[in-house]
Amino acid sequence: MREFPQTFEQEALWIADQFMGAPSPFLETWAQHIAGPLDVPALERALSALVRRHEVLRTTFTHGETSTVQRVHPDGAVPFERLPWPGGDLHETLRRAGQRPLDITESPARMTLYDYAPDEYVLLLQIHHVAIDDASLALLDHELSALYTEETGGEPAKLPAPGTTLGAYALRTREAGITPEDLAFWDGFLDGMPPLTQLPPRARPLPERPGTACDCVRTTVPDELGRAVRAAARSLRTTPNVLMSTCLAVTVAAVNGDDVIVYNPVSRRGAPELDDVFGCLTDLLPVRYRVPADATFAEVCAAAKRVSLDVLRHRNVPYGMIGGVNRARGMRSGAHLNRVGLVLDESPGELSLPGLRCRRVHVGGAAAKSDWLQYVVTDGDGWDVRADYATACFTADEAAAVLRQWVTVLAAVAENSRVPVRTVFDRLAGTE
Repeated sequence: MREFPQTFEQEALWIADQFMGAPSPFLETWAQHIAGPLDVPALERALSALVRRHEVLRTTFTHGETSTVQRVHPDGAVPFERLPWPGGDLHETLRRAGQRPLDITESPARMTLYDYAPDEYVLLLQIHHVAIDDASLALLDHELSALYTEETGGEPAKLPAPGTTLGAYALRTREAGITPEDLAFWDGFLDGMPPLTQLPPRARPLPERPGTACDCVRTTVPDELGRAVRAAARSLRTTPNVLMSTCLAVTVAAVNGDDVIVYNPVSRRGAPELDDVFGCLTDLLPVRYRVPADATFAEVCAAAKRVSLDVLRHRNVPYGMIGGVNRARGMRSGAHLNRVGLVLDESPGELSLPGLRCRRVHVGGAAAKSDWLQYVVTDGDGWDVRADYATACFTADEAAAVLRQWVTVLAAVAENSRVPVRTVFDRLAGTE
């Protein structure tokens, strides 16, 4: 066994997890509906090969004598179980399965294969966020496909060895430390940030969010609107991510005020040797939006693009340290920085197993990471959209109304990216 400090990203998640109730909000799921004659022993061998390739899948996480540590074991396995399908709605049954406790002092992941129907299966990977990010999920699709193909007599996988390990990455980044300039940026960036006192779809009293109970609401952005949104992003010389996040900021500002935060995922991969590393190398960082009613959406979006680039330039400050900057002013970071977030996945992976039809099933979160966390995943020219929401802050009807409002903003911007913000606010008032 080898022992390393946890990475900054892992440590922030590990420490936060110690203060959360069960289920942990950092339990992630990857699920596939598989149709056809699945070779289960070959799947188990492919999973074992994946674990041998990636240290984090045989790493345990705990607190050492003086700090948080990750312990890499020379041998290990992700627990694999085969169960009958318990019945019920596919998404809801998998969401409940994803809430099962996972002891990361023993293993960061668990794989379950459900016998769904004759020659139909549901494969569920439950994994803690300390061991995975979105780039890892794409890697999982690619490598498990190649390894299963080899195990069933197809082409050899020929996968390159990962360029480094999370242990080496942790040592390197901790030795480099955080620059004073980066910390100073965040200090100034958050200066004067008002509290978020209201959430859409309408102004209403909001309780303190007790616990992490959550539910999930879904919608779609159809292909035609998706093409129009991408065209609007090009005309504004920005990305769909900035445009969509700005639409969410407008949705929040309509009931809260013109200074709001929407947080987005930021990758710290960058270096080529990290491309094929399985593990958590992302963080969720706050982006501050100014949404004055007398501005146009194009103006708000242009400012958001500039701010997003500033955040990217200073992305090496871990979220836990940013929260510390906020708390030093006597403010609770959770009430300001991570209440509303948006995650856009423009390049979702695809599991491809020979002789089988595989379809990704996007499962709602085990628990609420924040009041509102919206996932937007490319589907053709449009997007599949789901939001995990804290049930203390939204009813099911209110959550559905928030998604309708966001789509309303999206459609207004796609029609005219220079639409006045005040006009958008007026439209939202009629969509509760």
